[in-house]
Amino acid sequence: MKRQAYRAAPWLPLALVLILGGCAPYTAVSGKQMLTEYDVEVTTPSGWYRADLVGGVFAITRDGLTLQFILVGRVPVDEALKFTKRKFDDKLPPAEVAEVELDNQRSNPAMLNFVVEENVPATLGGRSGFRLVYTWNTDDGLRRKRVHYGFRDGKYVYRLIYQAAARYYFERDLTTFETVRESFRVLSKPS
Repeated sequence: MKRQAYRAAPWLPLALVLILGGCAPYTAVSGKQMLTEYDVEVTTPSGWYRADLVGGVFAITRDGLTLQFILVGRVPVDEALKFTKRKFDDKLPPAEVAEVELDNQRSNPAMLNFVVEENVPATLGGRSGFRLVYTWNTDDGLRRKRVHYGFRDGKYVYRLIYQAAARYYFERDLTTFETVRESFRVLSKPS
């Protein structure tokens, strides 16, 4: 039997690099990040990666989004929230903004056995806001924990969130998250 040599198309290696490289789900990030699309700056820790396929927020993770993540985002006060369809009144004080955020999370059907551990005033980037800590179970029984900072400024509610598997990952990376929180700055002047 005559042996035939396998000959790939000459463009195949280049095509694979372009396809696989262009679809990489994570990009290494470290240091100061100017997030002009959110009008925010934060300093990201080394060894963490930006989740490139997550839309609408800046999300970073160390071990994968299912284990832990930190996200930065903002929502317009006149935009209906996903689960309650409520909107933020642009005159709400921080405590009431926190309640609207909590109500939206409680209404999420994927958050089972939702428990609020903390709802206190806090500052973020020099703005008066709130700090929420809550836990819930996923459909498969995994317990998750989240620290959720936020504040209303002008026509946006800004969010800085840390979420992780409650067991092991949450405590391990909480100090890293707090370092990111300390670096959080809004680029525009307070309104």
